[in-house]
Amino acid sequence: MFRRSTPVTVPALPADPDAEHDVCLKCGRPTPLGVSLCENDNPGRIMSPSTTQVHGTIVIGVLVGFGLLLLLFRFGSTGIGPFHSSIVGYSARSDGGLDVAISVQNSGSRPSGASCRISNSGTQDYRDYTFFTAPIAVGESQTFSQTIPPAPDQPPLSPANLIVSCT
Repeated sequence: MFRRSTPVTVPALPADPDAEHDVCLKCGRPTPLGVSLCENDNPGRIMSPSTTQVHGTIVIGVLVGFGLLLLLFRFGSTGIGPFHSSIVGYSARSDGGLDVAISVQNSGSRPSGASCRISNSGTQDYRDYTFFTAPIAVGESQTFSQTIPPAPDQPPLSPANLIVSCT
């Protein structure tokens, strides 16, 4: 395809091997700094892509990947929930903890498990008790019994203040 005017063994771009230099990506010959291919391997002197082009391509690929993940998560979670939950009973334990019975109803359009949080107040707190239910069929309600251990260095839990929320 291309006619070479010089033999392959003679480097066309002189580079001093003792000085700083790059090497040809195809054959390994020394090339001047910033040149990725020697003249024998790149007779048309086509420039290599700039760092901006390379990094731009990577950023676009990462953004497209995140977009695809968001779409996958969005369509993968369609029909899950909402879950209606309530506390149907409780009993105090001798160690200061509570046994709580919770009713959870799946009002979504497909079977799914719920992530439930039992809180001692209306706000979320790191001390809240969180648990996951078994899958609940569409339109069904199931009752789950959970043991809430006593919190160290905290007053005993008050059953009257308990709030449950499931998502």
